[in-house]
Amino acid sequence: MTTLIAYHNDPAVKAKYTARFAAHRAADEVIQGQGFENGRGCFVGCTLDDYKHARFPIELGWPEWLAFLADRIFEGLPKSEAPQFGTDLLEAVSPGVDLEPVKNRFLVTIQRRNLTRLEGNNEPYAIQCRTTIQSVIDWLLSSDESATESARSARSATWSVAWLATESATRSAARSARSAWLATESAAESATWSAAESARSAAELARSATRSAAESAQSAAESAQSAAESAQSAAQRTESQLQRDSLLSIIRAL
Repeated sequence: MTTLIAYHNDPAVKAKYTARFAAHRAADEVIQGQGFENGRGCFVGCTLDDYKHARFPIELGWPEWLAFLADRIFEGLPKSEAPQFGTDLLEAVSPGVDLEPVKNRFLVTIQRRNLTRLEGNNEPYAIQCRTTIQSVIDWLLSSDESATESARSARSATWSVAWLATESATRSAARSARSAWLATESAAESATWSAAESARSAAELARSATRSAAESAQSAAESAQSAAESAQSAAQRTESQLQRDSLLSIIRAL
């Protein structure tokens, strides 16, 4: 199997593709969510003027998996950061280097972050996960001769808080309604029709307050859900940024 050499060991090849991508950036044509159409597209599209990952080994001397990885990171970054990532990645690769070792080193950084996320968790499942992750890291390191659960847990915790707040508000409203009803019954026994009407009005106000409390609780729950979804989205963006930084650091160290 022939070893791929970045940019086919030719600085002119690197210059060609970095210049092409820079021209697309200058024309505001580097965008997310589109392969390549009408002169606009993602990292892969604006590097090749075509959305074909399989062309990277042929044209740039990069392994195809790196094209797919770069594409994924590009799409996961905040919109304002994605084009700069494309520029930085093309510049970070030196002509003549073998990019294949980057794969294992990149995977090790991801698994080490997964270990960090499980620190302090001594539940049986966490211990088993750490053991398995460490085995993967050991294997990756030995073969190199030179994790949404958090978001799900955060979302679950947020919903628990929202539910407790809703339940507490409902109990409080029910106690207030019962107190108002008892007061109304007592007044009805000892007062005139006018007093009874006033009590009925108070009961209606209590029911209105109960409905208002329930609606407020529902609104709070919906806000909590929205906040949880935003937090999950932010976590995903952060992971893409971490992956970008890891990938660039590894490639620059080759």
